[in-house]
Formats: sequence, structure tokens, C-alpha cells
Amino acid sequence: MMKNRRKVEDARYGVSDKLILKIGDKFKMDYFGSGVEELLKLIKKQNCEKYKKNWIVTVNTEFVMEAMKNSSFMETVNGAEIRVIDGIGLVWAREVLKSKRGIRRWVNGFKVGFEILQGGFREELIQGADLIEELCEMASKEGMKVYFLGGWGTSAEKSGKNLAKKYKKLQYKACIGRPEYGDKEVVGDINKFGTDILLVAYGMKKQEEWIRDNLKDLKVKTVMGVGRSFDYYSKELKRAPQWVRKMGLEWLYSLVKEPKRWKRQLALPRFVWMVLTKVA
Repeated sequence: MMKNRRKVEDARYGVSDKLILKIGDKFKMDYFGSGVEELLKLIKKQNCEKYKKNWIVTVNTEFVMEAMKNSSFMETVNGAEIRVIDGIGLVWAREVLKSKRGIRRWVNGFKVGFEILQGGFREELIQGADLIEELCEMASKEGMKVYFLGGWGTSAEKSGKNLAKKYKKLQYKACIGRPEYGDKEVVGDINKFGTDILLVAYGMKKQEEWIRDNLKDLKVKTVMGVGRSFDYYSKELKRAPQWVRKMGLEWLYSLVKEPKRWKRQLALPRFVWMVLTKVA
């Protein structure tokens, strides 16, 4: 069934086989395996053709672990048109799973991990926080409108304002959404604005469920859940330095900055253990 769905998606989007990251059979998801430039070309092409709504999910190890234990969330994530790799752990897993279980897989795991620490495989990532800016830059050039929904306090409004300072022609609107405003009111405002790109920051799972439940009423062309990324663009939270991101250790930087997030970060070691010992 997974392979059949992959063929349908490839035909629908004109995505060549080489652009699909081949670990879908292991974790029950397929991923867009090319870089951000190819993704932006795809989005722009489909927006111009008015084909249908592009729902993008940025997947990391936390997404996978939640989906593996929650079939409803797995179905929700697989309901999106495009899933991109937002965590180096998934690329690591793809390489490690080329070895059979046992000592060879452990050795391969350390080998690939060392390559990642040296900056390897970065071209295969499309991180949601970076993609926000790429989409806003594209929107400013193409005359598209961007709607910032959710986040904490005024982070959505501040994010739009700061990005509009950088991209002068960016047309945007922002709303905190839940719980201050009902979904029906929010969807109406999004449509009234003539939104092309909708960015939803309700946090992992909640934002995907919100998109799933409201997608049919939204008149947007592209929608994406962005987690806590508004905190970076509103400058309320400092993002990890570039050299830390290059090593794939942004998760560790976040943990040091916010130790209260330690429970969420447990998803990574659990994922690593699963790949090394349980996945056939």
C-alpha cells in the first residue's frame, strides 16, 4: 500500500523517484528527499497551476516516535501532500539501516554519526525554521500573501513584522488564534485576507490536527505547521549558532537553553535505540 501511494504521489507532483527518501517502508512515511530549491520550485509551480492545496509537514524524530505509537497521528501526517526531513536523525537512520541488525549496524551508526558531526548530509534537510524565511522571500517576489497563525503572545505578529522588514514587498497578516479566537472565525479571516501561504504554530501534533480538521474550508495554496519557529523570528528565542546546526546538535542547544524540555528530547535517544536494535 505504501509503495502504491508513493507512485500516486510521484505522478501527481512530477517528483522523480530519486527525490523520495527511501525509508518510508521502515517508518510508514515517505519523505521529499531533495533540497529546498526543488521544494520551492514545486510549490511555486503548483500554486501557479492552482492544482490543489499543498500541505507540508516538517518531520523529525519526535514526529516519527509519536506517529509510531499513535495510528491517528500517523494517518494525519500521511494525509499531507509533502513531508520533508526536518531532523538529521532521519537521514542518519536511512544510512544506518543499510546494515543488518547487529554489530555492523552499531559500527555504521557511529560512523554515520561522526560524518554528521562533521557537517555531512546537511543538503538533505529542509528545516521548518529555515523554510519559513524561504517561503516569505518567495512570497515577496511573487506577490503572495502570508498568514502567521498561533505562537505565544505576539510572536506571530512580531515574526511577520520582522520578516517584512527584510523582504520589503511581503504582504502578511497575523493572528494568535486559539484560544482567543474560534476556528471558524480564524478560517474566515485567513480566507478574507486572500492568503496564499499559511504558517500554523500550535505545536507539534496540535497544529497538524488543526490543519487536517480545517483544510477543506481553507482557500490557501500552501499550509505548513511550524512548531515554535515564530519564537526565533520574533526574536524572543535565540536560535542555535550556525556551527551547532551544521553538526546536527540544535536539539542539544535547545535542551541546554530550556532544560524543562528534557522529556520531549527523550524521543531522540529512543529513536536511535529503535533503529539500532528493533528495526529489521
